[in-house]
Amino acid sequence: MINRIRHSAKIRNALFPFMLWIPLLDKATVRNDIVAGITAGVLILPQAIALATLAGLPPEYGLYTAIFPVMITALYGSSWHSLSGPNTALAVLTAMTIAPFANIGTPDYVQYAITLTFMAGVLQLAFGFLRLGVVFNYFSHTVMVAIVTAVGIIIVIQQVGNFMGVIMNLNESLDEVVYQIILAIPRANIYAVMVGIITVASGLIIKRMRPKWPHYIMAVAIGMLAAWVIGMWVGSATAHIDMLGYMSFSAMPFSHPDFSPEDFGPFSNFAFPAAIGMAVLGLMQSSVIARSMAAKSGQQGLDINQEVVGQGLSNVVGSFLSCFPSCGSFNRSAANLEAGARTPLVGLISALALALLVFIAAPVIAYLPVPVMAGVLFLVGAALIKIKDIRHLLAIKDGGRIVFLLVLAVTLGSGLDDGVYLGIFLSIAGYLRSVSKPSLELLFEQEKSYYLSDGMVADDTTAIAISGSLFFGSGHNIERAFINVSKDDHRKANLIVIAEYATGIDVPSAELIAQEARRRQANGYRLTLWVRPSALVDPQVTKILEKALGSENIFCSGRAKKSMAVTGLIAPIARNKLV
Repeated sequence: MINRIRHSAKIRNALFPFMLWIPLLDKATVRNDIVAGITAGVLILPQAIALATLAGLPPEYGLYTAIFPVMITALYGSSWHSLSGPNTALAVLTAMTIAPFANIGTPDYVQYAITLTFMAGVLQLAFGFLRLGVVFNYFSHTVMVAIVTAVGIIIVIQQVGNFMGVIMNLNESLDEVVYQIILAIPRANIYAVMVGIITVASGLIIKRMRPKWPHYIMAVAIGMLAAWVIGMWVGSATAHIDMLGYMSFSAMPFSHPDFSPEDFGPFSNFAFPAAIGMAVLGLMQSSVIARSMAAKSGQQGLDINQEVVGQGLSNVVGSFLSCFPSCGSFNRSAANLEAGARTPLVGLISALALALLVFIAAPVIAYLPVPVMAGVLFLVGAALIKIKDIRHLLAIKDGGRIVFLLVLAVTLGSGLDDGVYLGIFLSIAGYLRSVSKPSLELLFEQEKSYYLSDGMVADDTTAIAISGSLFFGSGHNIERAFINVSKDDHRKANLIVIAEYATGIDVPSAELIAQEARRRQANGYRLTLWVRPSALVDPQVTKILEKALGSENIFCSGRAKKSMAVTGLIAPIARNKLV
């Protein structure tokens, strides 16, 4: 009966994960979440419009992406404080992928973006349903810093044209965009540049002097005021500052992905690699944000797989509601936590607050100058370039510096998707390199005495401690450790291998230990193995070790060395023979 209840509760939590936090909603919690939700909804407005512009989409699509995905992840994610929505890196990747195939802002361009959103969401759902969310815990921080830094640089470079009031072709590689900027400098609109500079300067000053103030919103307001003053001063025809224009905002903006051969065919060869890059990049950022928020808030029981499912579901559903790819937002999440949020109810409140604000402020948004949006994106891009992190990585004299520079160069030179793929490869390679090097330590007289068995004395015994995973990938390092030991004792001594802290032993590693045992036995000595029972789950491993070492030379121990040496005596450990 108890097992049936537990099974039913498990199914309910999987289908309706929001049931885990709904019981926490008391009067004080709801009050705090309403305040935090309204704050989050107001703060995202200028950034959502800016990121839609960055993605090459009409501004209303940024607002849709800041409303619907956050509601889905609030209900089906696992993090209580992480907020989803439009993301800078995904916006850049969207534009870089689609721009060569359709003109920015056209119906075809929008359709490609919606189809990419659906594809990325399906891939993310697959990761979640296959319980592969843990994979995203192993992506290198160095890779993330390199990709985010590159995104910041790309944003700034791509918005220089709008900042100067000059139309530029962004369907080119980054070096060609830089070349266009140089050629466009003589044609720059001085009044647009003035508005942009005022927007950026005000945002930086407010952020520095009053860090808790909404500097994006205030920078937009100051920039709009500056554009109005300049227009009144020299005349709107002379200033010629482009405005954002009216939005066709809809309460239920239904859409759908399109995989028809005539529309999707030419785009498909580029869509699939880009969708993979979007799915992985989005989940990388979302998992990092979710873990960071849980650590700061003290949330227990964070389920990364459920968070992955929530992110995937938000993109799949979002593709039917005119959204482009979304993921967790660090800025929104951090501000959410600082505002006193306690539960995912904040996500629902922020979405509703933003929708209401948009309907009220739509006429004002239409008069938002394009250089002001470029200035806001300058601030967004600059915020992604973490100088302290970069200095730290460049100061470390190891492979991390090379990985950072390599991923940064590839992302800037070849594209964000190629940078993501390279980052994935280098992260996996770095992880495999680290786990293939188990910790090896030579023990001294008193330490080795704890492990002496019958007939052994410290003078004719060598002892090494191995911790980590003993598997086929670490075989080279284990073999090298045995060779280094043999250079000192010439295999004319007993060898104790203490693997109490080894997480597992596979067949190739067992063969290496057996081989070393036979070599010592040929000289009249023996190899003794100390190991935890949990490391010998494979019967084949046990058979190999027993045959080579003899069951009398294999010991299973569950005690820590510190507890064994309480009396300070040099004596063998209490042990159980593995038979």
